[in-house]
Parts: sequence; C-alpha cells; structure tokens
Amino acid sequence: MEYITLKESFLILQNLMATPLLAHVREIISTEQSDSKIVLEILDEPELFSLLLIISNAKEDYWNMHLFYMDQVERNNDQYRYHSFSITESLHLHNCFTRLFKA
Repeated sequence: MEYITLKESFLILQNLMATPLLAHVREIISTEQSDSKIVLEILDEPELFSLLLIISNAKEDYWNMHLFYMDQVERNNDQYRYHSFSITESLHLHNCFTRLFKA
C-alpha cells in the first residue's frame, strides 16, 4: 500500500469521469484533515469499476476503508454499491475474539 496526500487524491480523481460514485468519494475525502493519509486503488474495466479508499490518521487514531464498485448495468444507470468499515475497530474486535476463544 502506498499512501498519498489529500491533494494527490483529488488530482487522481480529476482524471476520472464524473459520476455519483466519484462525487461520494470526493465528499468523504473533503471531510478529512490535512494530515490524513490516503490509499486509493482503482480498477476501471468495461464490466467492472472498483475503487478502494483507505484513510488513516495517526493523530486521531483511526483507519477506515471504503469500497465502491459498480458493474456495467449499474454504471449505465449511474448507480453503485458502497461498503465502509473501520479497520481500527476490526482490529480491536479481532483482539477481543482472540482473547475470548483462548479462555
């Protein structure tokens, strides 16, 4: 994973076709603090568009993942699917379950 700055993430998004999905991504990124680190992975193929956005902020102690994707039909109808979860919280849950199952 290679981290980029907020400014770099906006530059990458400018090169993609404007869609409701990208507007959602921009909205998420625009709420971040300037010291946040971003991972942006994009797969753009005729039958599938997928965008993985990972945001990390050491000062605020969070690490979140957002997954956006749309197949060809969804793309043609300006629709997309979206999943979001906290990696930080998942790590805490993993540690909790590990302790519970050791007992």
